[in-house]
Amino acid sequence: MSKQLELLFKDAAGKSRKVIIKEPKDNLTPGQAQSALDNLVQADIFFGKEGEDLYATAVGAQYVSRQIEPVYVNPEA
Repeated sequence: MSKQLELLFKDAAGKSRKVIIKEPKDNLTPGQAQSALDNLVQADIFFGKEGEDLYATAVGAQYVSRQIEPVYVNPEA
């Protein structure tokens, strides 16, 4: 099963944005997640083509797990 951490934000126009971290550290505390989100917002280094802040507001963080179960695999492939 693969696991990712999604850091969720709103840009300056209110559009949802996210940063995906593959193979994150397990068992992050809410404080650690909030600190990571706040650091990205405060860095103020990510801007769109027209200069808009892409990560203006921290929204939250969540783990996303995905499990793959093969149904058929071609033995000749």
